[in-house]
Amino acid sequence: MKARFFCVLTVAAIILHGITLGADQQGGAPRIAAEQEAFFRKLVETPTPTGSESAGALLIGRRIKEKTGIQPTIDVHGNLHAVLDVGAKTTVMLEGHGDEIGFIVTYIDEQGYVYLQPLGGVLAPLTAAERIRILTKNGPVNGVLGSRPPHVMTPEEKKKAAPEDLKLMPCDIGASSKKEAEALVAVGDSAIVDSGYRPLAGTRVSGRGFDNRAGTFAMCETFIRLATAAKKPKVNVHYVSTVCEEIGLVGGRLASFSVHPTIGICCDVGFANGGTGDDFKVRGDVQLGRGGSLSLGPIYHKGLVELFRKTAAEDGIPVQVKSVPKGTGNNGWAIKTERGGVPVVQIAVPLRYMHSPVEVIDLTDMESIIRLVSASVNRLDDNFPLLPEQP
Repeated sequence: MKARFFCVLTVAAIILHGITLGADQQGGAPRIAAEQEAFFRKLVETPTPTGSESAGALLIGRRIKEKTGIQPTIDVHGNLHAVLDVGAKTTVMLEGHGDEIGFIVTYIDEQGYVYLQPLGGVLAPLTAAERIRILTKNGPVNGVLGSRPPHVMTPEEKKKAAPEDLKLMPCDIGASSKKEAEALVAVGDSAIVDSGYRPLAGTRVSGRGFDNRAGTFAMCETFIRLATAAKKPKVNVHYVSTVCEEIGLVGGRLASFSVHPTIGICCDVGFANGGTGDDFKVRGDVQLGRGGSLSLGPIYHKGLVELFRKTAAEDGIPVQVKSVPKGTGNNGWAIKTERGGVPVVQIAVPLRYMHSPVEVIDLTDMESIIRLVSASVNRLDDNFPLLPEQP
């Protein structure tokens, strides 16, 4: 009887332990803490289209100040800077761009319809029949990119129900005249697709603009972890949330030039293979929930890449690798090529459905990246060999 009772208790304990793990950990990989996810959700739900990143920068800056006591600053371009100076010769710059793709108002017609053009890599058909939030000086204005009813379409028109050009998709804000619309919206206002943050099964979430609030959030949390640790790193750490990456790596170039770090660590999002195509042979096998994606290729410093791989192996941190055969369209390239060049390493948050209103990530991957970057930075010092073997 006692043995049976003990067996029942043991099974119950295992079940309860599994439930506890399921709240914070799936597949053996920890997710970010509930408090961190709440902040990340708030950041994602704050519009930060290219050129209008200030609200997100303020959120991140205030979080860093609250958690670390360090006073961040925002430069004239809008880049947010936070610096942990330990008096070392080596400065490591942690970078993630804080902008998302969006729209800019270009024209208002006589009927009160508002016309938009893309800020960054917007795929027009994906925005058909979406809700739009226009950011004006007097606050947000709601609109929709309407679509013709299927009842009035010909069979041929139904095959291309979503127009391929934004000029064919007037934004309806409810105004009935140009005068009424201009009282609410102005040419030059920016806008976003108004799709919210949605928890999915397990540790996965969906929303717009994870590119790249996921990356800059991961670098923010890495900076906080390093700054608040009992044992400080042996190198200076300079975190930057940059602007206008989506229209030409603008903030990354400016930050790299002004900071001129010894080492650059860039965190962006990267393509995760899913159920929408066979990209394995070109983009490699990167999946959600298996850790950050570490870039390998000609522009990335081999010594730093090896440091990250060794750290992951020694500390049991999941990491994936991805081959990058040429210069890329993210700030890893901007940091690498500015002001005489900076040795750089790139880590990415795996992402499905990039540049759509329903991007998907796994929260365990962000925690893996925070752990990996923190642990790698803690292994750096002024004597880390950056130069190749000399003749």
